[in-house]
Amino acid sequence: MDQELMDFFDFSKEFVRKQAPRGHVSSNVHAFVTESEELEKPIKREIVGKDYVKSFVEKEKERMNGIFSSDEMAPMRNKSLDDMDSDEEYEASPEIRTDAEFYEKYYFNLNRDKSLPIYAKREEIINAINENPVVIVKGETGCGKTTQVPQYILDEGFKSKQYCNIVVTQPRRIAAISIANRVCQERQWQRGTVCGYQVGLHRQLERFADTRLLYCTTGVLLNILVNNKTLTHYTHIVLDEVHERGQEMDFLLIVIRRLLATNSRHVKVILMSATINPRELSDYFANERSAPPVIDASYGRNFTVEKYYRDQLQTINWEGHQEDINSPGITQEGYRSAIKTILVIDNMERNERSTGKSYNQSLREGSILIFLPGVGEINNMSDMLKDMANHDSIMKFNMVRCHSLMSSDDQREIFQPSPPGYRKIIMATNVAESSITVPDVSYIIDFCLEKVLFTDTFTNFSSLRLVWASKTNCRQRAGRVGRLRNGRVYRMVTKSFYQRELSEYSVPEMLRSPLQNCVLKAKELKMGTPVEMLALALSPPNLSDICNTILLLKEVGALFPTVDGTYDPCDGDITYWGTIMSKLPLDTRLSRLIILGYIFNLLDEAIIIAAGLTVRGIFVDSTRLGSDNYWMHYVFADGSGSDLVGIWRVYLTYLNMCENGLQKDASIQWAKRFHLSLRALSEMNLLVLDLRLRCEKLSLLPLNFPISRISDDSEKAIMLKVIIAGSFYPNYFVQSKSTSGDDRNMFSVISGLDPCRTVYFTSFTDRTMGELYTRKVKQLFPETQIPPENMDVTFGQGSEKIFVTFKNDIYKPEGTTYVHVPGRIKAEVYKALRLRTYCNHHSLRVMEPMSALKYVKDKKIGKVVEGRWIPPSKPVAVELLALPSVFDKIIVGRITNIVSCGKFFFQPESFENCIANMSEHFNNPQQLQNCVRNAGAITKGLMLLAKRQGKYQRATVVRVDTQNSSNVRFYVRFVDYGDIERLPMTQLRLMSQDLLRHYRDLPPRLFECRLALVQPASMVSTYNAWPQKADDMLHALAKGGRVQLEIYSLVQNVAAVMIHLREGNLNELLVKEKLARRTNEDYMSRVDHDFRMRKQECRGYVSQQERQQVNEEYLRSKQLPQDMDLSPPPPQECKSLIILKGPFSTLESTVFSTMQSGMSKTVRIDPCSVNFVLLDTEPQDQHAKMVVAASISSAGRHNDVLTLRSTSIMPNIPGFAAIMTLIFCPRAQLNANTANSRYVSILAGLGYHPQTMKSYYEDHDLVINLDVNIDEHDVLLINQIRYMMDSVFFNLEGELRPIAGHADRVLIHDTIYRALNRLLSKNRNFIVCNPKSSDYVWQDMEESGEPDPQPYGRRSIFPMHTIPELHEENMDTVLDLIANCKEMYDYRNFEGSFDPMTCRLCKQYLESVSELRLHLLTQLHLDREKEVGYPMD
Repeated sequence: MDQELMDFFDFSKEFVRKQAPRGHVSSNVHAFVTESEELEKPIKREIVGKDYVKSFVEKEKERMNGIFSSDEMAPMRNKSLDDMDSDEEYEASPEIRTDAEFYEKYYFNLNRDKSLPIYAKREEIINAINENPVVIVKGETGCGKTTQVPQYILDEGFKSKQYCNIVVTQPRRIAAISIANRVCQERQWQRGTVCGYQVGLHRQLERFADTRLLYCTTGVLLNILVNNKTLTHYTHIVLDEVHERGQEMDFLLIVIRRLLATNSRHVKVILMSATINPRELSDYFANERSAPPVIDASYGRNFTVEKYYRDQLQTINWEGHQEDINSPGITQEGYRSAIKTILVIDNMERNERSTGKSYNQSLREGSILIFLPGVGEINNMSDMLKDMANHDSIMKFNMVRCHSLMSSDDQREIFQPSPPGYRKIIMATNVAESSITVPDVSYIIDFCLEKVLFTDTFTNFSSLRLVWASKTNCRQRAGRVGRLRNGRVYRMVTKSFYQRELSEYSVPEMLRSPLQNCVLKAKELKMGTPVEMLALALSPPNLSDICNTILLLKEVGALFPTVDGTYDPCDGDITYWGTIMSKLPLDTRLSRLIILGYIFNLLDEAIIIAAGLTVRGIFVDSTRLGSDNYWMHYVFADGSGSDLVGIWRVYLTYLNMCENGLQKDASIQWAKRFHLSLRALSEMNLLVLDLRLRCEKLSLLPLNFPISRISDDSEKAIMLKVIIAGSFYPNYFVQSKSTSGDDRNMFSVISGLDPCRTVYFTSFTDRTMGELYTRKVKQLFPETQIPPENMDVTFGQGSEKIFVTFKNDIYKPEGTTYVHVPGRIKAEVYKALRLRTYCNHHSLRVMEPMSALKYVKDKKIGKVVEGRWIPPSKPVAVELLALPSVFDKIIVGRITNIVSCGKFFFQPESFENCIANMSEHFNNPQQLQNCVRNAGAITKGLMLLAKRQGKYQRATVVRVDTQNSSNVRFYVRFVDYGDIERLPMTQLRLMSQDLLRHYRDLPPRLFECRLALVQPASMVSTYNAWPQKADDMLHALAKGGRVQLEIYSLVQNVAAVMIHLREGNLNELLVKEKLARRTNEDYMSRVDHDFRMRKQECRGYVSQQERQQVNEEYLRSKQLPQDMDLSPPPPQECKSLIILKGPFSTLESTVFSTMQSGMSKTVRIDPCSVNFVLLDTEPQDQHAKMVVAASISSAGRHNDVLTLRSTSIMPNIPGFAAIMTLIFCPRAQLNANTANSRYVSILAGLGYHPQTMKSYYEDHDLVINLDVNIDEHDVLLINQIRYMMDSVFFNLEGELRPIAGHADRVLIHDTIYRALNRLLSKNRNFIVCNPKSSDYVWQDMEESGEPDPQPYGRRSIFPMHTIPELHEENMDTVLDLIANCKEMYDYRNFEGSFDPMTCRLCKQYLESVSELRLHLLTQLHLDREKEVGYPMD
């Protein structure tokens, strides 16, 4: 590495700002900056349409006219590539090459299958191929063209002993493999010799030199031709299934036509299809001398197929409006009409057979195939058929669903015969048009609809649009019948609508899908600009779509912004990243993921995730299988909040299963249990192997570090999220807070309960005696499999709410799979909320109010006072509680048990004598005589004596350990110490009645604690758990004996504390050691802290008796409502029905887009995503949390609803969104506040035109408003990372490989990781977030700060950010802020009327003294106080 460049990023040296020359950087890679030069004005993006096509097509026609006439072509055969110069354009005929030695080596049987319809056209096809450069063969499916035409050509070569090398393309890998194997079997050739296949990089070529007939996917041939830039590897190129008009096929036609007209004039091209448009293709390859001949190999069917339209079915009463070409869809009447058609078919069959059997006794032999546009419509049709079958028992339907995401069981069911008397009804999407053939289908009901994926190239948002199917599609569907028996087709449109309105062919993929891969192929081909090449397509895309694609490729780093140093909106020089992307069979963002995986040494993880996102249907369709299916997403996501991490872990589990040699039946059961598709996983595995091989060929290999240098799990998890954020920029979304301002509403809605453990129902009648129905409420969660004993049900007084609080786990439940979920929220909350997506109304039967009142009186349940029922409750002796007094700030004692820094138990010193007396009493020999002889006597919740450290102490039974029946053990919790132990029966003693009387109701002599104002640092934390090093520090402190706690607050009977050290406290030390980070306390904690502070301030003015009274009231207010688990009234008495809505959570949140194109749109998360139930996992945090989507689709009438797919919640690190944006964006503008004292927002995108100041790619400009401090040094670190990422793949012009070697890569990797660790582990001050409408406006960067040197000039994917210079805040302003702060503290204990005021430090409007007091406790305000130097208490 250049030493001067390394000095540039040496942060041990003082940062000196130097004057840099004005102007734009040069393409000279050795210069840092260059002379100023005027850039070309970009073409206005308003230009759309195909006007640009004409001139390019005319030039191409001139080339095509150079193809030899048919009489010149007759005697010619190509020489092999070894004998030819591919760059030479030939005028003379090449020599004829013979291959007699090869033909003698293998057995050639020239007897072809004469029963196939294509055989009748054999001679015509061969003659046409000999006489024309291009031949078109049209033949129906099943005529034999795919297997026979290549063999006819090879047989001709055998006869003349001329060299022959044939390649045949197939759109799908499975077709290429199966057809190649079928030809080998037919010709009795060993597989991979004369005939073989290649799909991706996977070949079946045992003897490559001998292969003369190669079946491959379209993409394989395209890559070969782009790399070789000639067709002369082959004598014949056969393109099969041309009608599918995939993007690869259309671009392949461009390449073949260009090469035919230049350096490959003697190669023969054969185009084949069943539903081809022969005129369009013939015109495409025509020249002034001739046009390609069309050979029609169609044949008549042996069985008749009758077609009917809705206006021809007189027996059905059609209702509703007529079809509208502009409003495709299926109405309720449309579904009913389909059902009527089914009944007509049943009656028709019965009448035709004249059996005289009743409808109920009919055989119903022929299956019905209903073509529907999507899974939603299949669900609707299925529901209506089920309703009919439920209302009428004689309706005997065997319903089968058929779509691309169906499970293997569903696939098998399609081919299974129905039970006698049942009609099989297959409800299918267009996957059944060609992929699946069901032999027993006799009838087709076709709604003539389909869903097609379109992509808006301006935004890169995709949308699945419901459209009318083409006539070609409808004919293909009709071809599913009439093969083995007569068939009927019922089209649910009128005949005139079908004939006049439906288009003949579907929209080609080139006109509706992203063009990134085509543009990259065009750049690799080097035969013209992308615009010029795509203008030659069979269906050229709009110019605006090409230009937008160029912008997208510049955004992902595949193209440089300039061409030969000059900006061009419709072109750009290809980068080394772009070269890699063109070699990978992936979407460009997934290729970017692999490239970043290589840079960050997470290559294999990136490959697996990219493969998983490419292969659809890894999880079987979850929309109809209930919450258990959906929960498996959580199992594999494992608390990461990422669908992508879930895919990675699914694959690792699958791989482990394969390596362990799991039997087929066992693997099927495994897949069923976790709702996975083995077929999709197998396909994913093949793609993973293919991608690994491709990366190896591209020299993309992981660094092999010694074990000591391998990242731990938490760091790896962070870095994986980093490359996910980098790969899918700018699909950045910010999670909105559930409440604005403070989080007071979050707690008031649920009456102060813990939002991380509580859900609630609404629409409950307050007059109903809710406590009678607690058990019924617990039964509302059957699908979630949550045990009723793990819930507490309480009722909001004076409200219509029912609260369900899930208890904290004190042990791992036996026989269950423990699932990690993000943040502090309990998994049961996610399960309960997911339940609402299946059913958001729940019925609850209750008694009439007067009947209920009589019932409780008769049963003596609770008390009735003045006509109002008071439920029974368990009295709490608050005076005996060990909880800290409201007047105590400092408490001395010892820590008895540590679970983590977030949960430990503290025994106040004042209870030492009490504990000693109890221990002496318990260990009296007389009390230890009650040995446990019968394990059945020990039940959950029983209080007894258990051995702890050699002495018996009181304990409660948590559960029985049933793993070993011969040696039963029990989990017990020591009441006065907090720890849980697993003990044998011999170490347990039953308590005597005397002991139970004295100690059963005595509250624990300790209280639970957690550290206040801190939370685990994400960089060292997994599952938001405290790192082991932090817990070790707390253990070391506890072993020292006495500990001094400072009580911050008491909420839910848990004390938030600071642990004092000789200097400072443990909380601050953990932050300093970067094991924790500072955080806000939640609203309830701040309220309690404020109350405690005020009580402690007046402690000296209150008598002991008054203090005791106040404290008892305080502790009583802290006790939560109790769930008494009353038995419900008899069902026959419950005659009223209440419909509950929910469950809901106050933590539910939404997301909004940071991109300009998504700002005004509603944003939702895909129901199949692990983040569909999106909760605020750390509600006390006020900083923004970031969500990244791998892809985005739009829907709604105006495409105003965005759906995020394959989402990942980013680590809960303040400033993470800003840091990721600055690291991975093409260009960024840092905006400072008016005083230029701090950065307040980041505008990121492709940048702007320096003359017009207009954004190059306005739709993808994004803004991150800062809520934490990002300073100049941070941006310098980010520039270092960007420089290092550029260094990995930097290559000099003309060089094929990057210049960085292995040693450089190690240095780069270590530098990036160190810089990232510094950025992400830094404790940042909170700042006021202040969004403005001008945030999306680009400013002249040279006016805001000096441009930083650009080490790699114009050949930089990640240019250095300009760093605007910041200044100290004006002293007068600082003094005003200090005065404002002092005024607020003066009002803190004010009791009179309060005029609202504004905290000028935080720009927070405060309406009351209580609001002011709580604001003064926020981390934002405390940080601002430090900044202005306000003296704090």
